[in-house]
Amino acid sequence: MQKWHKQQSSIPESVRSIRAFAFTSGKGGVGKTNIVANVATALTLAGKRVAVLDGDLGLSNLELFFGGRSEYSLADFFAGTCSLEEIVTPRRQGLLLFPGASGLQTVTTLSDIQKQALVTALDTLPLDIEFLLIDTGPGVSDVVTYFATAAHEIVVVVTPEPPAVADAAALIKVLATVYHEKRFWLLANTVANANEARRLYDTLAGATLPLSVSLHLLGWIPHDPALGQAVAECQLVVEATPTCPASRAFETVAQTLMATAAHSLHVKGGLQFFFQQLLCMSQQSTYRTHGAPGQTHP
Repeated sequence: MQKWHKQQSSIPESVRSIRAFAFTSGKGGVGKTNIVANVATALTLAGKRVAVLDGDLGLSNLELFFGGRSEYSLADFFAGTCSLEEIVTPRRQGLLLFPGASGLQTVTTLSDIQKQALVTALDTLPLDIEFLLIDTGPGVSDVVTYFATAAHEIVVVVTPEPPAVADAAALIKVLATVYHEKRFWLLANTVANANEARRLYDTLAGATLPLSVSLHLLGWIPHDPALGQAVAECQLVVEATPTCPASRAFETVAQTLMATAAHSLHVKGGLQFFFQQLLCMSQQSTYRTHGAPGQTHP
């Protein structure tokens, strides 16, 4: 596969004002990776420049939806065997992919040195993109919270099953109480209709009410046989069956993300905010382990 090569000219600051969205979930099996792949593709089909980072560093499979495994992954970068630029690969519709790792327990947690290396490498890449979508792993691991809290927006994917709802509420609680995140988007997956999506939202809104967080309904993806068929064949439903209900729903979510980005650029800044937040998370991890600079321990 053709590799992505560094551009010779610097990218203007206006282009580097991208928006980073972290898609996360309280538990696995809620369709998060499939959602990220289809939303990212819907954005590219709408003419947007998009990159996707597979933040599930232990059991990643995002790249399967974009044409199979890559030669290198983030595991190689964190092992120091290749540069970040070497692992970025162009996929269909011009989308850029940062592949994750699969079946490697050694990269399910990141050291402070590895986090700093990622910040430095990202900051030097000429990312000519408008949107960065991050597919985190499920749960509340250090890597999940690292990527989720660095993004401009956090999208929590949930299905109507009680365990998925309970785990989504627990995830929001951790991000709100430990990491002081106060703004979340909810994306309801495999629901029957808008009414079921609203009931799901109301349930989570009630469960998280004591946290004083801002919870917004980003959208909902319906039960759709075409989507199940596409997943079974490792295809993107927005490409395979662009007129089916699921594809229309993904297009609506993409439009909402574009509207959100257009109306909130002034809130947190662009790409530099993402880098700074990654660095901040790395430093906070160091402080929790070793104490802040100058702090003494008994």
